[in-house]
Amino acid sequence: TVLARAATAWVVSPLRRLDRAVGRLAAGLPPEQTRAGGPPELRQLAMGFNRMARTVTTALEQQRRLVADTSHQMRNPMAALRLRVDALHPHLRPSADRGYSGVTSELDRLETLLDDLLALAAAEHRAGELTVAGGPYDHCDAAAVTAAQQALWEPVARRAGIRLTAATAPGAAVAACTDGELAQITDILLDNAIKYAGHGAEIVLGCAAEGPHMIVSVTDDGPGLDARERALATTRFWRSGRHGRTAGTGLGLAIAEQLLAGRGGRLELTPARPRGLRVRALVPLAPADGGAR
Repeated sequence: TVLARAATAWVVSPLRRLDRAVGRLAAGLPPEQTRAGGPPELRQLAMGFNRMARTVTTALEQQRRLVADTSHQMRNPMAALRLRVDALHPHLRPSADRGYSGVTSELDRLETLLDDLLALAAAEHRAGELTVAGGPYDHCDAAAVTAAQQALWEPVARRAGIRLTAATAPGAAVAACTDGELAQITDILLDNAIKYAGHGAEIVLGCAAEGPHMIVSVTDDGPGLDARERALATTRFWRSGRHGRTAGTGLGLAIAEQLLAGRGGRLELTPARPRGLRVRALVPLAPADGGAR
């Protein structure tokens, strides 16, 4: 029996180390180097995995650093370019105002794109960290966060000719995420709805506990998206052909999806009835005791 236990441990221990390393690699984080132990076949597998992990990790890190560094480094020349363009404006003839407006609009679009790329890179890195760690037991009052964001976005919606209301279910809904994460997700959903629902539309921001999840929902009665468009909506840089003239980068829902994935949540897009779009952000509920580590 002792010999059998020792033999089992000799085989199983390297497999457990390899399993942990695979989990880290799948989450996009640098895996711990797997010690070569056990039978010769397992030692060979561990050494092959370590070589592969180094290659994959280096490639992922270079990709993330390229996106983050490029976005960051472009901000200074973009700011300098805007200052120079703004300095030229007083010297332009009135007939050139249209061209000036076009230039500043493109600058606005590029600055928004850079900000979104940085946010996406940060969300992806954070999601990887939380996936491996199992997620720290952060928690927030979801009703309070959504109420604050509703008050923040209501004037924006009003200026766009849209009615924004809140429908929060009674009772506490403590989400297993930070206030900042939930606020950022809610901002993305409301920003999209206000942009695309159209003048005269109504948007309802909801917050309720449902099963093991706290759900923030944004429902509008605008034109909505068809089934094919809903399947593509979280793809990076994807935008519906019908929204080509509306400002945006096509990264908002991708960022929200990454933030939710890091917390074990998900994003759902469904048609609203009788028309429109409903987007639901599902975040696991926090443990009853707050789950502080």
